Amino acid sequence: MWRQILHNEFFPTDRRRDIDGLRGLAIVFVVLFHAGWLDGGFIGVDIFIVISGYFIGRSALIQQPFQPMRFISRRLYRLLPALFCMVAAISAGMLWWVLQSDRADIALNGAYALVYLSNIWAAGHVGYFEGQSIAYPFLHTWSLSLEMQFYLVIFLIALVLPYTHHRNRGLVAIFLLSLGCSLYSNHTGHSQAYYNILDRLWEFSLGTLIWIMPRPRFSRAVSNIICGLGVAFLFYAAFFYPLSFACPSYMIALPCLAVMAIIMCPQHDVARMLLVPVSPMGVISYSIYLWHWPAIVMANYLLMFQVHGLVMGGVLALVMVISLLSYVGIERVFLDYEGRVTPSVRNCGALALVGLCAGLAGVLSYVSFVSRVH
Repeated sequence: MWRQILHNEFFPTDRRRDIDGLRGLAIVFVVLFHAGWLDGGFIGVDIFIVISGYFIGRSALIQQPFQPMRFISRRLYRLLPALFCMVAAISAGMLWWVLQSDRADIALNGAYALVYLSNIWAAGHVGYFEGQSIAYPFLHTWSLSLEMQFYLVIFLIALVLPYTHHRNRGLVAIFLLSLGCSLYSNHTGHSQAYYNILDRLWEFSLGTLIWIMPRPRFSRAVSNIICGLGVAFLFYAAFFYPLSFACPSYMIALPCLAVMAIIMCPQHDVARMLLVPVSPMGVISYSIYLWHWPAIVMANYLLMFQVHGLVMGGVLALVMVISLLSYVGIERVFLDYEGRVTPSVRNCGALALVGLCAGLAGVLSYVSFVSRVH
């Protein structure tokens, strides 16, 4: 009984398990990068972005007719509950004992995270790869803000889609414009473009473009070779890419193209051997992403030294437990609820979630203001 429930939950048959495996690789890369154990692990975020573009492109642009309220509510039920709980728990656990200057910045970062503008806050406060980043438990939410901003772009495109016959040209134009901005930022050395939606849209668009590109008809052997080479290159990039290759950089296009190639290939032997075994990590990757960085930051604050080695291993083990509980007790509960209630109840619930996040953001903004004044 329980074995079947766990198998259905972590090895679902109604979704591509190779893509869940890509998510699993991505979250492992990111966590090990933040732990200081994998120099190029930052490419995990780029993997997530391409996958996000692929799935959101399908749900908004391919599946017709487009249902705006269902699209919005599904995203809100998927993302807001766990984000709200993480920000509330970490704020309650940290803000009462940290220094006032730290409290002001942490609270404000939390407020921006709840309204999905964390990337804008980060661009004006701290470099992602700089030492002081370890002081901000919500800094990692910059990528979630980018994702929500991409959802807004896709939502607007989907709304005008019935009135235009140039969908494909529009997507290609967005891709080229964003890629040009990213290359220009790389040329000028504008490192804070790492947080910029305009410099990242090309990665999202790359995933979306999969749906409008002609599907190659590869043989089983060729698909296995492409998938194997793609996964091998992702590991190479994770282990050997220096920080200078992080976006904006033309070198980040290579792992993005590798992800694109893997998605476009059917699921064959290599995907089942290399990706499916880590797909359970992909299923709970959102919760792991939410909780791992605050746990590392809090451990550094509490222990008053830079956490590493066995201590870091203990922190990450605790993160896995918390993430599993977050997935089972928050993510799945709200997604199941969203799927079974009537549209009117679902929409009211989505509005309530937005209100809760906005309310907590207001409280944290006030805490930041008071801390800065005093």
